[in-house]
Amino acid sequence: MNDPHRLDLSGRPPAPVSGPRGGGTALRALLWIVLIVSASINIVLNTFGSATATVPGTAAGIVAVACIAGLVTHHFRRRRS
Repeated sequence: MNDPHRLDLSGRPPAPVSGPRGGGTALRALLWIVLIVSASINIVLNTFGSATATVPGTAAGIVAVACIAGLVTHHFRRRRS
């Protein structure tokens, strides 16, 4: 049976550890970019905007929250696979 916590004193080199899994890099980068842009728009419109800027500011906030949810989901799906 393979025990990952057992010390191997045979002198053989350990088995190679698999590297980071690829895939999803472009999606993750896109989510980060959209998150930064939408959060910036949300901050600017809700801080300096008038009463008419409330709806676009709120929409940008919703997009930012959706990007955060996407990044968290992407992280946990990639970690489990």
